[in-house]
Amino acid sequence: MNEIQESVKSGYLFEKFRLFYLKDISSREYVYHYHDFHKLIWFISGNVEYHIEGKAYKLEPHDILLVSKGEIHKPFVDYDTPYERYVFYISGEFLEEHSEDEDRLDLCFQMASKEQGGHVIHLSPAVSGNLFEAVKQIEKLNYDNAYAKDMYSRVSFLKLLIELNRCCISNPEVFHKMARYDKKIVEMIHYINDNLSKDLTIEKLSAEFYLSKYHMMRKFKEETGYSMHQYILEKRILAAKGLILTGMPATLASMECGFKDYSTFSRAYKKLLGQLPSDVYGK
Repeated sequence: MNEIQESVKSGYLFEKFRLFYLKDISSREYVYHYHDFHKLIWFISGNVEYHIEGKAYKLEPHDILLVSKGEIHKPFVDYDTPYERYVFYISGEFLEEHSEDEDRLDLCFQMASKEQGGHVIHLSPAVSGNLFEAVKQIEKLNYDNAYAKDMYSRVSFLKLLIELNRCCISNPEVFHKMARYDKKIVEMIHYINDNLSKDLTIEKLSAEFYLSKYHMMRKFKEETGYSMHQYILEKRILAAKGLILTGMPATLASMECGFKDYSTFSRAYKKLLGQLPSDVYGK
């Protein structure tokens, strides 16, 4: 099975979650991209460095990679060795539907995205082996026509998520802290995402982080693959879409996410997502 062709916005998910088994044996070019769903990658083999939101992780067999929706990422692959992995696409609605007030199924994704956290989880061989059995069970159900296979698959996946979250809660050290990154750029990324409604001009960010404008812009592009302007624009649009999906009027959502006028927001939204903000209400 070949992975869905990736572009700036990559992949489609029509189910609550979907598992793919992927093995790239010939060279292909990845680009920096994001999804409007969460992604869990169980890495099997290969020579891969995975970049997520300014951090670079050298992957080891049976690492678990967590990429939240909207996070910009790209694998850098040496194709002397096949790149083999299992990939779950997971809708935010599925995680919300099965979460409870004190027991959030997206907690592991939240922990992975924190500035001091890491997107890669290392588990002990014993724990990893038990969880991987659940992955294999779900893969088997993809090709099964037995009674209640979809329900069984859903229950198996929920069990996998619960056990993974328990691992993260009981031992936060499972998150890989050895990522390679530029501390200033990662701090800037978190600042941008926490302050989308505020002034995020190049001049303001330059002053905030005590960097020259041109050095800052060059380093940001090197570390993320995006210009600062495009990164901020896309993050604002994705955040606005999330607010609109909660029922907030599009005009208010645009202001909450830093747009000064609705027409600019509407044009940018249509260009990036291929629909008008008003179209979201019909989804």
